[in-house]
Amino acid sequence: MTKKFVLSLMMISTVGLVSVSCSRAEGDPEFTEQSFNSNGDSQTSTADSNDTVQSDSEDIVEHIHEEFGTINTDIQALGCVKASTKQENSVNLGLDKKDEFLAKCAAQTNNSAWCSQLVRPNPSSYNTFSCTYGSDQEHVLVHPDESTWKYPIEAVKVIKDLQAKGISVAMIYNWWRPEPYNKNVGGAAGRHPFGTSVDVRFSSNSQANIAFKELCKMRKNGRIRAIGHYGSSSLHIGVGDKTANTWGKYCN
Repeated sequence: MTKKFVLSLMMISTVGLVSVSCSRAEGDPEFTEQSFNSNGDSQTSTADSNDTVQSDSEDIVEHIHEEFGTINTDIQALGCVKASTKQENSVNLGLDKKDEFLAKCAAQTNNSAWCSQLVRPNPSSYNTFSCTYGSDQEHVLVHPDESTWKYPIEAVKVIKDLQAKGISVAMIYNWWRPEPYNKNVGGAAGRHPFGTSVDVRFSSNSQANIAFKELCKMRKNGRIRAIGHYGSSSLHIGVGDKTANTWGKYCN
């Protein structure tokens, strides 16, 4: 099977993913998120949560690329949207706070090694990152709004609790994913750009399925708001996502 054929097949599959539907949880409390708009200015999200529901399937695109590294390179070669000066400034503002964030994360998670993975964007999308921000940009993303830091730090605590139950976790590969980098990797607009969630890869599909069941319990208890199942060994953990739902797989 040639690479071009596989690429075409995955593109067709990606289009089909748009039909994936999500259920919105009933009785969701009001929730406000802080993000940065396309110009890099701070803003409060006022988008209808239905927009997030409809776009969640788009986020699966990046995870297809993550699973098939050889395809990822081909897709990245198609080009990207370059970050504006304001968008670059937002990224650099977060970069200046890297040590502060890592210190806070370490202090609240008993010096967890997972903290360092929060600030490193998806390694498989490095070419897209460089295309977006330039090859000289350090491969680090820290949300400059410190009020969002509680979400990834809580995610680390969630991961540690999953490990305590014997679940094998391989890596964290997404936290804050601002625009236009988020769009360039095919990400949904209503999740990672707000810094309220992380993506986690487990050691196997079966371990991810076990973790999903535990996360469903946490969601029922109000500890997290959203869970995404990518049909692989990867899960989206939406600690503070505006839209409280599940997609890809549903909690019983």
